[in-house]
Amino acid sequence: MSDKFKFLPGSTIDITSEFYKIFEDAGSIQKYKKDEIIYFQDDKADNFYLIRSGRVRIFLISNKGTELTIEILRQGKLFGESSYFSYGSRLTSVSAATDVELISVNLNNLYPYLTKYPELMIQMFHLMSLSIQNLSIQVNSMAFLPSDKKLAQLLIRLGVYFKIDKNDPTYIIDYSHEEIAQLIGSCRVTVTKFLNKFQEDGLVSLGYKKVKIIDEKGLRLFGFS
Repeated sequence: MSDKFKFLPGSTIDITSEFYKIFEDAGSIQKYKKDEIIYFQDDKADNFYLIRSGRVRIFLISNKGTELTIEILRQGKLFGESSYFSYGSRLTSVSAATDVELISVNLNNLYPYLTKYPELMIQMFHLMSLSIQNLSIQVNSMAFLPSDKKLAQLLIRLGVYFKIDKNDPTYIIDYSHEEIAQLIGSCRVTVTKFLNKFQEDGLVSLGYKKVKIIDEKGLRLFGFS
């Protein structure tokens, strides 16, 4: 495996073409249209996924049919791995937030590559640990913060995935207001109101289905004060 695949602890995730190639060799490509269900809660977990393109929505469904969005994942993220590796059923439901292309894989087929390329295992552990960390932060935010601070903190956290370089002072989040609202457990109208206020304060610049962060320091000061 080339030097490009080497894992750097503490770095942002940079999934290389070689990483995708290994998953493609070990698994199979699956395509879903926007809003199509990939799996439901309590389904048997017999595989997990790497997102090749597009986005998926992770959500919970109550007994009354109410949905709560937990996270929206984009290209280069793993999902379904926690229930798969615990040999259990699915803990959440997942649908396609956009048209999406996934690589479905199971451990038996991936195992020969893990033993041959230990860097792959380290990269997977890093991806999974980030998922756990983000979920913990998300739950804390949704439970204890007002909507405007939830929004500010979410925009900061998303910088990990949308910055081209981790030290970039600005970055663009290509999520719609509806997707952002789902992530903080709010409604689109409320999110739009707060984003417009952030724009007036010079923290962000708004465009069609995108939010450009132009003052990350100011946004962080507001969100975490």
